[in-house]
Amino acid sequence: MQPLASSLQGALLNRAWIQWAALGVDATVERDDAVVDPEALIALTAELGDADARLRDLSTDWCLGYGRYINGSRLRQVVRELGTPADAIGEYAATVKAAGGPTWPMATGPRADYVRRGKARLDSADSKARLRIRLRAAFGVNARADILAALLAASPRGLNAADLARVTRFTKPNIASALDALLLAGLVTARPVANERRFAVPPKVPILPGLRPPVPQADWVAIFSVALGVLRFQSRNDTSTTVRAIDARRLVNSLVARVSTERMPMPYLDAGGDEFGVAFDRWVAYLVDWLRAPARS
Repeated sequence: MQPLASSLQGALLNRAWIQWAALGVDATVERDDAVVDPEALIALTAELGDADARLRDLSTDWCLGYGRYINGSRLRQVVRELGTPADAIGEYAATVKAAGGPTWPMATGPRADYVRRGKARLDSADSKARLRIRLRAAFGVNARADILAALLAASPRGLNAADLARVTRFTKPNIASALDALLLAGLVTARPVANERRFAVPPKVPILPGLRPPVPQADWVAIFSVALGVLRFQSRNDTSTTVRAIDARRLVNSLVARVSTERMPMPYLDAGGDEFGVAFDRWVAYLVDWLRAPARS
C-alpha cells in the first residue's frame, strides 16, 4: 500500500476505534463525544476489518450484545451508499449472526476464527455520542428515532420530508409514516412554508430528560464515503501520471458536494493537467489530518 493510502487507512481505523469506544467497546483511545452513526460505523469497520483484526472482533462483540439497536434496512442502504464490498459486509454480518447476534441483510459466510471476548458494555446511553442508541431505545429501531436525531441537529427552520429522507437514509414512505406518528405524539411540530411543510422539535419540550435542540451532528455516511472513495483510489497502482490525474479529477468531481457540505478540507480545483495529481495528493494529506483531529459535531 502506498504511504498516503496507509496514512489514510490509519486515520480511518483511528476514527473507528474512537467511535466504537464511545459506544462501549473496551479500548484505550482519545475521548470524543461526536454523535455516532452505528450503521455507518459497521460498514466502515467491515471494509477495514482485515487491516485490524482486533477492531473487527471487538466490534463484533458489541454487535452481539447490542446489535438489536441496529436497523438492518438502514444498514443495507448505508452499505450501498458507502460502496462497502459485498464480501466484506457479508462476512461481518454472517459472523454476527453465526455467533448468536441479530440477522441482518447481506450475510454470507462467517469468519471461522472469531472468538467472543466480551469486551463491550453498554450500561447507559446518556452520553452525546450514544444519542442514536438512546433514541432507538426509547422510540424503537425505526425511522422515528433517526428523524428525531436529525431534527435535534437542524436549524430552528426545520427540515422538510425530502430533507429527512436524505439525511436519515430512510425511504420517503417510512419518513411520512414516522412523521405522522411523531406529530400525533406532540414530539414534532409542522408549519407550512411555501408549498411544503417543515418539521421541527419544539425547543422548550425535551424529547427525553435533558435532551433539547440543538445537538450538532456530522453526517458520517457522507464523511466515510468520501474517505473510503479516496482510500480505494490511493490503493491503486497506476503507471501513468496523466491517467492518474484524470481519474483523480473525476473522483474529486463526484465527491466535492459532500466535501463542501461536511466542511471537509477542499481540494485545489484550479490545478490543471498532471499538476492536479500533485494537488490531489496534498489534499489527501490534509484529509488525513482532518480525520485525526477531534470530530466537529
